[in-house]
Amino acid sequence: MALVGWPLVPRAGTASLNRVRGGQLTELNNRDRSRTDETQELRPERGSLRRRGGRGGGKRVNYTRRRLMAVAAVLLLCAALVVLIAGYALLGGGEIQNGVRIGGVDVGGKPPQEARAALDRYTSENFKEISFTGTDLTLTGSDLDVKMDNTSAVDRAYAIGHEGWIGRRISETLRANAGGVQVDSELTYDKVAAKSAVEKLAKQYHQDPKNATFEVADEGKVEIQKGEDGRVLDQEQTLANLDQSLSGLHDTVPVAQSAAPKPEVTTQEIQNLAPKEKIGEYQTDFRWDSNPNRKENMSLAAGAINHTLLKPGETFSFNERAAPLDYKEAKTFSDGGVGFANGGGLCQVSSTLYMAAQYAGLEIVERHPHYAVLPYIKPGFDATVWFGDQYGYGVQDMKFKNTTDGYILIREFVNDKGYLRAEIYGRPTGMKVEMKTKKIFESTVRGIRWTTYKKVTNGDGKVIQNGFLHTYLYSYNPPVPEGIPHYKTNAPRVSGWNDPGNTTGWADVPE
Repeated sequence: MALVGWPLVPRAGTASLNRVRGGQLTELNNRDRSRTDETQELRPERGSLRRRGGRGGGKRVNYTRRRLMAVAAVLLLCAALVVLIAGYALLGGGEIQNGVRIGGVDVGGKPPQEARAALDRYTSENFKEISFTGTDLTLTGSDLDVKMDNTSAVDRAYAIGHEGWIGRRISETLRANAGGVQVDSELTYDKVAAKSAVEKLAKQYHQDPKNATFEVADEGKVEIQKGEDGRVLDQEQTLANLDQSLSGLHDTVPVAQSAAPKPEVTTQEIQNLAPKEKIGEYQTDFRWDSNPNRKENMSLAAGAINHTLLKPGETFSFNERAAPLDYKEAKTFSDGGVGFANGGGLCQVSSTLYMAAQYAGLEIVERHPHYAVLPYIKPGFDATVWFGDQYGYGVQDMKFKNTTDGYILIREFVNDKGYLRAEIYGRPTGMKVEMKTKKIFESTVRGIRWTTYKKVTNGDGKVIQNGFLHTYLYSYNPPVPEGIPHYKTNAPRVSGWNDPGNTTGWADVPE
């Protein structure tokens, strides 16, 4: 219950007091509003800041306005640039836009007539010689019947930024000046002549792979020669490169290579299997017979055998390497008598190598003795060869097999002392081979029997073979037929044998 005459203390926000004592409330509210206005003066307006200073308060800075002014300036600058570019695109005069190239020729900034002249000079000079990288093969523009429509190319270059609606002109102008524009040349050439040229190049470019190998120097040092990949031209891609180079007005054509063929014998294989030392050798006297044809035949055959490389398990054939050669006539021991035929002297080459293979401990696959004893080598150590008659009948070969676990290298040559030497290099086997031959009997009726023995000791000192190898009944040498040239002979210095009965007939030669 309210008391009359007492002012009521109003509760903030009560509606009944606003109605009853409205005047007084209004006054109070006015005071509150005054405080509120003072507080709002201290708050900055959105987008502005009051700077305090001095008695008079601060000054507002409007950043929104400044931003708008900056954006407007940029837009005006861009508009001016667009207007300039548009004007240049529309009224750009008679020059090709900067940055325009035709093939490899920069024609930007040039009038069409000047651009055509520059293009004519470039094509006439640049296509005097067209080369292929990595080769000596060259062509000329006339070889390929190269023709160039420079007028059409220049017209298309000039059209950039000068034709079409304004947007297109502006876009092309900007693109040409910023990054450049490439215009294809109007070039044609003879595709058939180009294909023929690339086929010729392919033959010149081709290289077979080179197998890794090794050589043995005179002092016995083994030198490994690395294998090399072959190379084959990719004709289809090279033709495409030629087309691209000509279209770009370039005088150099990149050569495309197909997958390189690999050598059958790699460097790693040779390093793992290469010979380390001499495992067998033998020599006979090269000078005992003065016949020059015989010496030439021996040198020729030895040269065909020298540096022969055998893989593990591979079999060597003397005839395979020696038969294809062209020999001269010399004295031969064949058909049960003495003759004069092409290839005289080859049996000394085969016999010398046969004994080297024996001392190397290799497996002898084929060997034939002579019908008669010979002065330059002991009976039982010889190995005759015969290529056969015109029908291939009567072939006699000398063969041995590489039974080691690595490659073997065969060398046969005449040294500076006049000895025919055969040497076999391989990986150490530890084996020691001893050879001996013995005359069993001699009879003018029956002939002369010789028996050969072989002893093999392995690396542990154990004898793994010791005894009979082979035996053969040799004949005496018949007299030399009349009409055959005679040459001076001497007693062989090495590998021969004591022949007091002159059964070989080497000394029975007229002076």
